[in-house]
Amino acid sequence: MMVKDVVKALILHGGAGSWRDESIRVKAEKVVEECTRRAWRILGESNNALNTVVEAVRCMEDSGILNAGYGSTLDLLGGRSLDAGLMTSTGLLGAVAAVKATRNPILLARIVAEETPHVLLAGGSADELAVLKGLPPLPPPPPHVVERYVQAARKLLGGDLKQEYYMKIREFVYRHDNSYYTMLKELVNVYDTVGAVALDEKGVLAAATSTGGVILKLPGRVGDTPIPGAGFYASSSTACSATGIGEYIIRVMPCLRLDIEVSGGMDLEEALGKIMYYTEKTVGQDALGFIGVSRDGRIFYAYNTDGMLIGYMRDGEEIYVASQHPVKVKVV
Repeated sequence: MMVKDVVKALILHGGAGSWRDESIRVKAEKVVEECTRRAWRILGESNNALNTVVEAVRCMEDSGILNAGYGSTLDLLGGRSLDAGLMTSTGLLGAVAAVKATRNPILLARIVAEETPHVLLAGGSADELAVLKGLPPLPPPPPHVVERYVQAARKLLGGDLKQEYYMKIREFVYRHDNSYYTMLKELVNVYDTVGAVALDEKGVLAAATSTGGVILKLPGRVGDTPIPGAGFYASSSTACSATGIGEYIIRVMPCLRLDIEVSGGMDLEEALGKIMYYTEKTVGQDALGFIGVSRDGRIFYAYNTDGMLIGYMRDGEEIYVASQHPVKVKVV
């Protein structure tokens, strides 16, 4: 059933961060463009917002370029753990956390949402469900991910990562020099989670997010991505996907806060400004970004990092893909 005057809309993000390395940025922008176009075709063919965001995120997970699925970053000791979550305005909700053997955690999150009574499954048991359902296994990390890890680990040990977040990890490592320091020695500014938000002609909003987590995280760490209201959220008013430092996003809960404000009658642009003001007051600059779509088909984004990789399309409009934007808070 179509809802009169609903305009289809789709927006993807490939993560908030610096995006200063041109070789990585160019490849990442191509991935987001390809995945945006692919997801737009799905939206046109199926008129299903959920199918659209899942395909968009699965496409980015499979790229090996972005920090999700195959391309996920390595933790402090060189391991990987992946998180994902999705939600629709019809009430569908599912997430997975700390999976280590599943190539597409977003597909597993959909299984949790559609086939179990749970919201969140974690760890090895979630991977076992993926095997049971025939999902593809997670391959070894691509070479550039390993190279990035080695470079970041050297910078961490050398004290060259000056962000407060990494300074705290370095302090932790040196306090445990008989364990973490020794293992790390033997063996950045990267936040590129991926996400997608869509509105179909039935008026259904859907959001999906997936990540390998922040590079050099402690093993076992879970960020915002599988937490509704933080890494993703959808209601009858808005749908949202967030990216950045997960601990900061959890403190701010930008997707939930935004929905509360808009559902309460606040203008969307005013609500975005209010959320970003609260973000900077609470956790400071260089913390997070988020994308979304409102129930009337307006696309929006906001971030306070150097850049945020975004791709979007809407009925009757050309594709837009960029990692740097004229303004950091915008309703399209």
